[in-house]
Amino acid sequence: MEISKHGLEAMMNDIERDNPGLPHLPPTYPVGFLVLAIILEFVVPIRFLAAPALLSMQALAGAVLLAAGLALDIWAFRLFKAAGTNPEPFKPTTAIVAHGPSRFTRNPMYVGFLLSFTGIGLLFALEWTLIALPVLWFVLDRVVVQREEAYLTGKFGADYETFLAQTRRWI
Repeated sequence: MEISKHGLEAMMNDIERDNPGLPHLPPTYPVGFLVLAIILEFVVPIRFLAAPALLSMQALAGAVLLAAGLALDIWAFRLFKAAGTNPEPFKPTTAIVAHGPSRFTRNPMYVGFLLSFTGIGLLFALEWTLIALPVLWFVLDRVVVQREEAYLTGKFGADYETFLAQTRRWI
């Protein structure tokens, strides 16, 4: 079977469109917000957290949240891979993963991002991360999650709508 240049280009365009069409990779949002928070810490310092101390309750809570966020991200990533689907949102999704942490949230990796972001803020006493947290959540919800849900509803139809009805978007 021979595929013409035009046919190959059409196939590539279909593959490129088989994703939610996100403007940026999702990890760039928490990383960008973290960089912004660090800059704001120097430009407009505010102090309501205790200074970073190795054995404080604040540092312990930060470390626990950071570890929980990273563990959640790794767990969800591995489950996506084990299910044979792409965890990277710029690639086609081939299956709905509804087990593991996805039983509790439709977005375990994004919940992991938010936990890690909060943990870093507490661990290093970065007040601006805590102020930026609701904005980061809002951006992830509106710019990333809504696009992904529209894509997955279009791709999987009733199966994904059932998942939507049975599992919370966040927690």
